[in-house]
Amino acid sequence: MKKRALILAGAVAGALVMTAVLINDLTSVETKKTIRVASYNVQFLPGIAMAVNKRPHAGHRADRIAEAMSRFDIVGLQETFFEKYRYRIVEGVRNAWGGMGKAVIAPRPKGFYTNGGCLLLTQLPVIKTGTMVFKHFSKPMEYGFLADGFAAKGVVHTRLARSADRLDDFIDVFVTHLEACAGGKVRVHQYQEMAEFIREHSDPGKPCILMGDLNTGGAPNERRDPESLYSRMMAQLNRARPRGGMTDLWPALMGDAIGATDNQTTTESGSRIDYVLIGNPGDGLPQLKPVAIEVNPYLDPKSGALSDHSAVEAELEWVSGE
Repeated sequence: MKKRALILAGAVAGALVMTAVLINDLTSVETKKTIRVASYNVQFLPGIAMAVNKRPHAGHRADRIAEAMSRFDIVGLQETFFEKYRYRIVEGVRNAWGGMGKAVIAPRPKGFYTNGGCLLLTQLPVIKTGTMVFKHFSKPMEYGFLADGFAAKGVVHTRLARSADRLDDFIDVFVTHLEACAGGKVRVHQYQEMAEFIREHSDPGKPCILMGDLNTGGAPNERRDPESLYSRMMAQLNRARPRGGMTDLWPALMGDAIGATDNQTTTESGSRIDYVLIGNPGDGLPQLKPVAIEVNPYLDPKSGALSDHSAVEAELEWVSGE
C-alpha cells in the first residue's frame, strides 16, 4: 500500500535544512549483494523556462526515462523541477517495480521558485532522509534569468538498508546538483558545504555514494592539476571521509577515457560533469567495490536524446566486512 510521510532531517550548521518528502514502502526483504546505480540530469525546467529545454516531447521523455531508470536499484535524478513530469517519472518507475519503490524529493522552501530538482528513487528500504540547501548560489538580481538561485539547489541524503531485515547493514546515498551559472567562484563554497553535509550525515563505518551533476570538469588534465576545481572538490570530499576518502569511479575503472556527459553524440568530445563517487571506510568494514561504469546518452528517435546530459551508470558489489 502506498503511503506518504515527512521525514525530518538533522541540522546542519550554517545551511538551510529541510524535510524531505518520502513516498515509501518498507517491504523489501531481498538481500542485495550487487547494486546498480544511475545518475542522470534529465532537464525538466518549469514554467517559462521550458523554452530552454533542449529536448522536446516532455511527456514522452518522462515515460522513457522512467522505463530506463526502473532497471536500477538506486537512481539519482537532477533537474526534475517540473512537478508534473517529476511525478510522472516517479509513478512510472514505481509501477515498473510493482509499486514497491521509494522516492525521496527535496521540498521547496520559501523564497525559491522551485525545489532543488534532485530526486532519489530506490528499491531498497529507506531508514532516514534529509536535505540541505546551499547558502552560496548565483542570485537572480545579479545573474538574471539564468541564475541558479531560482531553485533551492542542495543535497538530498538517504540512508538505505540492504534489506528490511538487515537495517543495521546500510549505505548513505547523496544526490546533488552544483552551481552552473556563476562557475567556480560559487562552486568552491558549495564543495565545502556539500562535504560538510556528507561528513555529518554519513556513518564513517559504512560505505557511501555521491552522485549528481557536479558541473566540474573531470578530464585527465583537470584531475592531474592540483589547483583545478576538480582537485579542490576532491580534497574537500576526501576530508569528509577521512578513513578512506572518496573514489571517482570513472577514472578508477576507465583510466584516461574522456567519458563526456554533456555531448550525446560521443563520449570522447565534451566535458565529464556528471559523476558517481563512492566512499568506503577502513579495512575490515563493509565496502562498495566498483565492478563497471558506463556513460549512456539514451538516444531516442523522437526527441533525439532523452536529455541534454548523458546518464552515468555503475554496478557495485556490496560486501560485508571481514
